Amino acid sequence: MRYFLTYLLFFSLLACSGETEKEQNQEDVPLVFQFDTYTEKVSYCIGLDHARGSYKAYTHPNVLGKFNVHEIENGLVDYLAGNELRISFLDKDSLLELYLLPNGEVDETAVSKDDASYAVGLEEAFTLVSSLVGRKIDQEIDVDYLIKGVKEGMSNKNQPAIPYMEARREVEDYYAKINIKNSADFLGENKTIPGIEETESGLQYEIIKEGSGESPNITDSVIVHYTGRYIDGRVFESTIPSNQPFQGSLMGVIPGWQEGISMMKEGGQRRLYVPHELAYGEEGKGIIEPYSTLIFDIELIKVMRFE
Repeated sequence: MRYFLTYLLFFSLLACSGETEKEQNQEDVPLVFQFDTYTEKVSYCIGLDHARGSYKAYTHPNVLGKFNVHEIENGLVDYLAGNELRISFLDKDSLLELYLLPNGEVDETAVSKDDASYAVGLEEAFTLVSSLVGRKIDQEIDVDYLIKGVKEGMSNKNQPAIPYMEARREVEDYYAKINIKNSADFLGENKTIPGIEETESGLQYEIIKEGSGESPNITDSVIVHYTGRYIDGRVFESTIPSNQPFQGSLMGVIPGWQEGISMMKEGGQRRLYVPHELAYGEEGKGIIEPYSTLIFDIELIKVMRFE
């Protein structure tokens, strides 16, 4: 179940970021309501952007007919508004475990589509709130306007108060500024912790386990297990669940990996704290936002020499 739901949540992120202006046909759209402050506007954009991705994920042809979008919206809104929940938040996982089968199908004899969809809405809301808390902006968000955005995004309006792509850009710009500040604060505090080392480039690391084998050169390839996280603890990628390690040349990875792994020996484990300059920079990549400092737990399994 968790793999199936994770797929949907991941797709929801890609769905919104991959949308084009041509698909939306959103030129010269008048505002439905007025924003008096920037906080109201960005809160609306965050809600609209998240809900737009959710709507596209749960109406995708691969899952068409398996969810009730209106009930997903109800779960989202009830959680965000602090309303009495129709389904206990503590029960959502068990309901979805029963509803979502390992083969990607659903079992409506065990749990109704409406109840499962409401539970999905609760999970979506929790994901949204967790991202705001992780960025330390949850107290700055106008909940009323966040909910307005969610409602318009889940209704799939042709003319929301702010065009979808404009809202996406607003959120990206806002998060980029937040990332710059949070990353600087994090790295500044992190390097004062005993056991954390910092190189001239700004890469920070700590040794979890010293290896005893060979160290790679920049021209070599490596086999590693890794888990990548944001500084708020959210995991964005890992080889651990699949038990399929990464294999590739050091010349093809981010500079933080090149430097960090070059200092390791086979059998060693390190935690790398990679500032955006040594990761995906000012532009980001895929689900990695601009100016993101990233944390990688890396185990160097094998060095393969270039010949």
